[in-house]
Amino acid sequence: MDIFLTQISGYFTKVPMWPIVLLALAITCAGIYEIYNRKRHASDANKFRLSIHSILSGLYPEPVNWPKDIGLYLRKRLPAMQEVIEEFRYNVPQENIPNYNKDWLSYCQFCDEITDDNCNATDPSSGDVSKKQVFHTLVSNILRHGN
Repeated sequence: MDIFLTQISGYFTKVPMWPIVLLALAITCAGIYEIYNRKRHASDANKFRLSIHSILSGLYPEPVNWPKDIGLYLRKRLPAMQEVIEEFRYNVPQENIPNYNKDWLSYCQFCDEITDDNCNATDPSSGDVSKKQVFHTLVSNILRHGN
């Protein structure tokens, strides 16, 4: 074992130190960039969730203030939602972009199709899922990309 330590210490006395210093500097810069990138992503994800919650306040996560004309209410908020969705798209991993787009498209279709009549027409004894539950699921699917 002593022979190996002697060989290793002899190697470091004969090799110039600049490649080792350069490698250490590169590793340090990569670590700092990774920390910065993770903090930026966490900040963007938090901003995404807060924006969605503020746009849909009263409707999500609990529908405490369900408006009279839900279809019109949701369609008025679609441009703001679209802006938030487009802004956050750059933070979604490439392999998850198709699911992200699919979730957003499902939400848009729901907003186009919902009316007060079909929202309130659900019979709880029939076993059908209410439109409020569908809405909650669609918004949750969009927000899961912000985790």
